[in-house]
Amino acid sequence: MNMIFSVMGLMGGVLCAVGDVLFDFKGQGNQKLGVMKNIDSNWLKMSYWRFGASILAAFFGDILIGFGIFSLAEQIKPSSTALANVMLICGYIGVIGGFFIHATLCSQAVIYKKIMEENNFALADKTVIAFNKAAIVPFFIGYIALMVPGVCCVIAILAGYLSVPKWFVLLNSIVFLIIGVTLRKINPKFFNDLPGIVMPSLGLGMIGLIGIVNLM
Repeated sequence: MNMIFSVMGLMGGVLCAVGDVLFDFKGQGNQKLGVMKNIDSNWLKMSYWRFGASILAAFFGDILIGFGIFSLAEQIKPSSTALANVMLICGYIGVIGGFFIHATLCSQAVIYKKIMEENNFALADKTVIAFNKAAIVPFFIGYIALMVPGVCCVIAILAGYLSVPKWFVLLNSIVFLIIGVTLRKINPKFFNDLPGIVMPSLGLGMIGLIGIVNLM
C-alpha cells in the first residue's frame, strides 16, 4: 500500500505543477502592478476557466501529495517515530495550506479581472490588497508547514533511515524553489515563467519518488 501511496504522491506533484502552469504561466510582457506589486498585468489576458481548472488541479494534487507524505512517514517511523510524526503533522497542515494558498492566489486574479471589467484599477488594487491582508496569516503558516516534510526527508536520508542515495537530499521543494529563483535571477526574461513556477510543486512530488525508491 505504501508503494501505491508513494506513486500517488509523485503524481500529486505533477498535478500541482499543471495547476501552477494554468495559473502562473503569464507569457511575455507581464508587469507587476499596484501599490503592493501583487497584481500581474497579464491576468487580463487570461481566460477565467484557467483559474478554475488551476484550483481543481491543486485540490486533487495536494490530496495526492498528502498520500505521498503519509507513505514516507510510515517508512521513516520504524527508525524514528518522532521524525515521522513531525512529518505527518506538518504534512497534514501543509497540504491543506497548499490548497488554500493556491486557491487564494487564483481568487485574487479572478477578483481583479472582474473589477477591471468596469475599468476601475484603483478599486481592483484596493480589493486585492484587502483580500491579501485577510488571508496572510494562514497563507504563510501553510507555506512554512509545506516546507517541513522536505526538511524531514533530508534528516531521514542523512541519518540513514531511508535506503536511498545521499544525493537524494537535493530532491525537495526548498532546493527546487532555490533553483527556480536562481534561474530567474540569472535570466529574468528567458526564465520568466518556466521552470520557476512549477519547481516547488515538483519538489513536493519528490517525496513520493523518494518513497518509491526506498521501497524498491
